[in-house]
Order: sequence, then structure tokens, then C-alpha cells
Amino acid sequence: MTRINTNLAALNALRNLEGTNRSLGRSLERLSTGYRVTRAADDPAGLTISEQLRSQLAGLRGAVKNSQRAGNLVRTAEGALNEVNALLISIKDMVLEAANDGALSQDEIDANQAQVNSALDSINRIANSTKFAGKFLLNGVTDYYVSGATASIDELTIFGANISAGGTSLVTNLRVTSPAQLAIVQRDNIKGTSAGSSISLQVTGNRGTSVVILAASSVLSAIVAAVNNVRDNTGVSAIASTDIANSGVSFVSREYGTRQFVQIHDLDTDGNGTRFLSNQRDTGVDVGGTLNGTAFQADGLKVKFNTPGLRLEAILDANFDNGATTAAPRTDRFDIRSGGLRFQLGDTTVPNEKEFLGFQQMHDFKLGRGGTGFLNQIRTGQAYDLTTNADRAAEIVDAAILDVTNQRARLGAFEKNTIDTNINSLGVAIENLAAAESRIRDTDFAAETSEFTRLQILVQAGTSILAQANLTPQSVLQLLG
Repeated sequence: MTRINTNLAALNALRNLEGTNRSLGRSLERLSTGYRVTRAADDPAGLTISEQLRSQLAGLRGAVKNSQRAGNLVRTAEGALNEVNALLISIKDMVLEAANDGALSQDEIDANQAQVNSALDSINRIANSTKFAGKFLLNGVTDYYVSGATASIDELTIFGANISAGGTSLVTNLRVTSPAQLAIVQRDNIKGTSAGSSISLQVTGNRGTSVVILAASSVLSAIVAAVNNVRDNTGVSAIASTDIANSGVSFVSREYGTRQFVQIHDLDTDGNGTRFLSNQRDTGVDVGGTLNGTAFQADGLKVKFNTPGLRLEAILDANFDNGATTAAPRTDRFDIRSGGLRFQLGDTTVPNEKEFLGFQQMHDFKLGRGGTGFLNQIRTGQAYDLTTNADRAAEIVDAAILDVTNQRARLGAFEKNTIDTNINSLGVAIENLAAAESRIRDTDFAAETSEFTRLQILVQAGTSILAQANLTPQSVLQLLG
């Protein structure tokens, strides 16, 4: 049937041509933008997944920036501590030189003391001035504040504590179930050494070995004094022990723990019954217990605890754990209330993707060790200045060097094992997520240009066919004659 008013062939050609034009327009859009999905209608499911991947990518890139900034902060602190270390080493050199007072004049010792004072002033200046983006690092502001610690703890250092967002403190419960012990060798029934000859007694501890010559008929007090004269060399002290049967002497390590030992050996071989037994040896015992329900690592009275939420070291008081057992433990509690720095190193804010780090105070009155002394005590006029006690000053400087070195080591470990590895793993994750997101969202130009060429040809063919379809009604003119 031939019609004029309704050209079905032209309408069909027009509909197909319009569809091809729309497809050609979308192909042009993909080629011009580089994206396969530019609106939800292009790929609803793909768009959903792509946006989730983009969100995660944004978080990962932010985590990399955070990690890099954390690394910059840590390197700033470590650089300052390097200078403190150098100053302490120079102080040690001057202290050791001053200890050679037989070859130095008092004026030379005073000159060394003046240099020590100046170096200590520099250490305090570094502690007061080291900061990153306005945040002080070594003056105690970024150290942790603890309350409730009783006499059970002599020294406490918090390296990191996860105080929950909105929380005011981290409660810490200490439980000791077995006490630390000194190494001890006891000899009872001491009524004086053999009247006929002296005794050569070899005393060995963790610091070294010395031979003590005891004169014939030496009384108990003389034995104790002779052993104590060399205790700095051996690490073994002697105590007159009235609680031992028939009275006697206890040879005791100066510190607690399994690394401490005492060995006593009588070098004489005459078999006299009053002599000391050969090669008697004893080893100390480390303290045992838990912190917040988790077993801690111990070295004598020193407690080390390392979990994702809490890292600390504590030196317990020697009297705190006396008599502690599993059935009757000694317990104490302290609260970590504030301080430290929180680093956001992951793409979410869950606790597992945060790290916590405290920066210990580096002033001269904090560097050293209780029972030995602190750096400020080696200044002019103080208890352990170079004129008064150079030997103790050397011990204090060694303890201070250990403090600074340990802090540097912790910062270095944090940078290497946490920050650097985090940046590396985040980089791999970003690479793979970007590849996944690109596969969904980006245009495959090879395939799209082929599709674009096909659509171009279809548009040209459709336009030609539409023109032919528009001419079809002219056949009616032949009927009209």
C-alpha cells in the first residue's frame, strides 16, 4: 500500500539514525573525556564500585601524606638527639680526662668542668627549642603524664599509649606473681680462716673476676671488707649474715635477674674443712607477672611491655614484689592520662590504623638513672662534679648516653619499621586500586576508536538511507499521471 502522509520507511530510518547519533555522541564523549563511565546511566553497577574505589584511593593517598609528615617529624627529633649524643660523648671525654687527676692540674680540671657546664647548657637548649610545625618534641610536652603510680615503681617510661578518642586515661594494672631475686652464694659456720695459712678466694660476677687474698685467721668482718673492696670489678658484694646457721657470709650480686650470677671458688686445695667450697655458683631470677592481663617481659626488676595499644618500660621497687606468688600476687594500678603523639597512618580512623609515640624529656635533670645520678649533678658545685667524684660522673654520663641512644633507636625503629613500610605498602595498594578503578571507569581507546569509526559509517549510511526513504512517496506521482 502506498501512502503520502505517513512514510513508515522514513520514520524507521530516522529512529535508527537518531539512535546511532546518540551512540556516536556518547562515543565522542568517552574519547574526549577519557572516561568510559561519565554518568550513572553508562554503568550503574560499575559507577557504584568505582566511587567506592575512588573513596578508598583518596584515603590511601591521604595516609601516605600523613606518613610522610610523621616521618619528617621523627627525623627532626632524631636529628636533635644526634646532637645531644655528640655533646654527651664530648662530656664523657672530658670526664675521663678529669679522672686522670694525677696528671692534670686543678686548673685543667676546672677548664674541663667549664666545658661540661657549657655542653649541659646546650643539651637543655636543644631540649627547649626542638619543635616541628610549632609542636615541641623534647621538652616534656609530648611525654606521657601518669597518675596513681605508687612506690611500687621506681622508674616508668611510656613509649606509646592508645588513649581512646574522647577518653581521659588508659588504666594500667600491674600484677606480680613471682619476685625478682639476686644471685646469692652463702657460706655458713665462718669462725675465721685457717690459722695456718691464707686463703686465695676467686670471686666472679657479671662484671668480672677478682682474686681476694684472706690472711690467716681472718675474721668475718675482714672477709666481708676484702670482697667489697673489689665489688666494682666483680659485681659481687659480701654481707655478714647472722641469719645463716652459726653465722656466715653471703656473696650477693649487685643487681637482680637471670643475667646476674655469683661464683665463689677457693683456689687452695689443702682440703681444710674451714675453707670455702669450690665453684659454688648461683644465678638470679627475673620478676614475673602481667600487665593488663598480658605477661610482660622482664630483666631483673625491669619490666618491658609491648602491645599495639601500650608500650612501656618500668623498674619495679625491690621491696614491692617480696613474697609475691600466683595465689597471693602483688598488684598496683596507674593511669596514663595524657601526652604523646597520635599518628593517623591508615585510610580509616580505626585504632589499628593509628600509631602512638611518646617523646621523653631530654633536659639534664632527666638524663641519667635513679640510684646513679642525673646529668645536672655533674655541674660545678654539685654532688658529682669533676672535682668531687669524676668516677660517679662517668657512670652518670654513660647512663645518659644510654637514655638518648635508646630514644634514638626507638625513633629509628618507628621510622624504618612503621612509617617506611607503611608508605611502601600504601603505594602498592594505591597502584592496584587505581588499576581496578581504571578498568571500570577509563576509556579503552583502541576499542572505542573502532566503535567510533563504526558509528560514523552507520550515521553516514543512515543519513543516505533516510534520504532515499524520503523520496519513496514520489512514486505516487506516477499514479496521478
